[in-house]
Amino acid sequence: MRETYQLLAFESTHAAMAAERALKTRMTVTVMPTLRQITAACGISLRIEDRDGPALDGALNDGLVPPETYRRYRVEDGVPVLWNDDTGEVEKRDGSGN
Repeated sequence: MRETYQLLAFESTHAAMAAERALKTRMTVTVMPTLRQITAACGISLRIEDRDGPALDGALNDGLVPPETYRRYRVEDGVPVLWNDDTGEVEKRDGSGN
């Protein structure tokens, strides 16, 4: 069975912790180290299970996390894939966000 989940990577630890506080009111959020494949980020990311994807969409659309502070990924079997919020689909397979 494939392991898939959503991941938010942040440029700063402060932004990651603020996002955790805001999002945990709506869903289960797990603080985790940023995956090695994601190069443009601080060392902390937030993991959100796929079942909470709609809640994450709503929270991000409601502005609970400023869009300039994070990059969203879908992780499939340990491989991060950059998420396009405009299309709701994955963008790049290399995980770099570049």
